[in-house]
Amino acid sequence: MLPLSENQKSMNEHIFQSLIDNITQLYSVSEKELFNNEKNYESVERRQLFFYLCSKKNIPAVTIQKYLAKKDYNIHHSNILRGINRISTKVEQSEDYQNVISKLEFIGA
Repeated sequence: MLPLSENQKSMNEHIFQSLIDNITQLYSVSEKELFNNEKNYESVERRQLFFYLCSKKNIPAVTIQKYLAKKDYNIHHSNILRGINRISTKVEQSEDYQNVISKLEFIGA
C-alpha cells in the first residue's frame, strides 16, 4: 500500500472530525464519551457507527486505528472490522439503521 499524501491525510482528518461531530450531535454525547472504554451497548454502538461510516468513505481500518490512537483511544483493527460488520448487518436488516446512516454520513465543508 502506498503512503498517504499530506492532502489525503488532511482530507481523512476532516472526514473523521465531521463524522465524530455528526455522531456526537445526534446522540448528545461528547467526543470523550464517544471514545471512552465503556462496553455498554449504547457506547459500543456509537463507536461502531463511526467505524462503519469511515469504511463507507473508503478509509481502511488501520487508518482509523491510527487516527484514534492520536486521540488516545487504542483499539485493535480487528475490533474495528468487527464493528463495521455488525453495523453493516444491521443496516441490511433495518430501515431505521439506514435512516440513521443517512443522517450521519453527510460531510460538511
